[in-house]
Amino acid sequence: MSLLVKHIKKIDFFGAPLVQQIDSEQSIYKSILGGIITLLICSASVLYTAWVIYLWHTNQFSPKISSSMHVSNFELLDINYDLVKICFYKYEENLIDPFESKVLLPLIMYTENYTFTETAVLNLTNQTTYYGNKYLIPQMKLGFTNINGVLITTSEMYIQIVKCTPDLLKEGEQCASEEISNQFFSQAQNIIIMQLKYKQINSKDGSIETSVQEFFVQVEKPNCYTLNTFLQSSLYEVKDSMLFGSPNYFEYVNGALIQPQTNSAEYCQQAYGNETFASLYVVMKGNQIKTIFEYPNAGDLLANIGSIVSVLFMVRHIIVFFNSYFLNEKIVHDMISYYYPQFSKLKIRKNWKRQIINVTLQNQQLDLNEYIRFYEDIRAKIEQKLTYVNMLYEMSRMYILIRSSKPQEEMKKCHSLGVKLGHLRLTTVALDPFGKFGLSSKEIEDQTLNDDDIGILSLQERKKQFKVNNVIDEDLESIDFYDINRIKL
Repeated sequence: MSLLVKHIKKIDFFGAPLVQQIDSEQSIYKSILGGIITLLICSASVLYTAWVIYLWHTNQFSPKISSSMHVSNFELLDINYDLVKICFYKYEENLIDPFESKVLLPLIMYTENYTFTETAVLNLTNQTTYYGNKYLIPQMKLGFTNINGVLITTSEMYIQIVKCTPDLLKEGEQCASEEISNQFFSQAQNIIIMQLKYKQINSKDGSIETSVQEFFVQVEKPNCYTLNTFLQSSLYEVKDSMLFGSPNYFEYVNGALIQPQTNSAEYCQQAYGNETFASLYVVMKGNQIKTIFEYPNAGDLLANIGSIVSVLFMVRHIIVFFNSYFLNEKIVHDMISYYYPQFSKLKIRKNWKRQIINVTLQNQQLDLNEYIRFYEDIRAKIEQKLTYVNMLYEMSRMYILIRSSKPQEEMKKCHSLGVKLGHLRLTTVALDPFGKFGLSSKEIEDQTLNDDDIGILSLQERKKQFKVNNVIDEDLESIDFYDINRIKL
């Protein structure tokens, strides 16, 4: 069981090293300069993080955009809106609108497998053009068939501008008179406008935007103008999830290729069966452009923030260097103070170049050159003393000195010595196991280890002793080592 516990302890990834305290207040040396720089870096990091989140929240980050050709099945294509609008170009108020006056009629024709299946007259809507007349808005019907892996358009739309005939009108309607018809064809410009309304996604915020493109067809008696319109579409793949999630897909018409053609009136009448002046052919182009918008997610934001914060925290290497320097200075200063207690009472003045210009001790000025020589010499000794190898060496010398006055057998006895916990017993009966040896209570007490022995050589005890033994008795008849080397602060 103990072997199993031992192996389990070995695989612990979260072991904690022993961190030695520098002093009673800190285990890692920290300085005011480091604190100020840390505060500045953390403040800058928080502000930059807030700024990045604000930019992301307000859609001010540009997405990664990639485009490629794509063959679509148009399942997502949105055409259920006023994609196509037709009107007469009535640039002057006195011009005759052929659709309102029934000079011409707009016929909409749908095909299925290249055969006309449905024909109807387009009626004017309530939507008004910029010129004040009404729009014609056909309902889009497009169909596609996949044949041998190739997507083919099998349902198309024709809009024909034909001469008005009574058989095409509803009951109670009549065509324009010959006089109005002649007056219309005698106008300077007779232009039919086909307006296409496109949709596209704004890459900045993912919103849907619309735009309009107009194409013009001239109407005149001798000719029949054909406008073959191949609608272009785009498939948008929008990746805007916070971290995980499926992308959103949108498909819109966003352009058109136009193939104009001029035919004779006889050709169009033979082809369509009516006296036709213009034919608008609308079909969907097979291939399209697929555009991927990949907006920054949480991972991208964290990477963005992390890269800048990492750059800011590069300053820490400079601060660590300064803190290491200051820590070394502190330890050297403290070590000198242990050997020269008056050293901590020195008042040192330096100029802006950090050069020492004055040293005083208890209001007495010291010899500057002598102090500098002394400090450089003692500093070199202290720095050597603080090396790990030197500390091991001094410990070995201490053993040798103790060994010079104590035999080995007596020194071995120290391993079984320690402070007893007898004072923690519940019983109040005092036991004196050494009474038979004829030792007095005072002698036993002086030789018994107690709690005070634990910290008798500590820095805390040093501070206490300076307060208690700082007064030198000048009436002593003899002096010893302690009297000779006692320091008065």
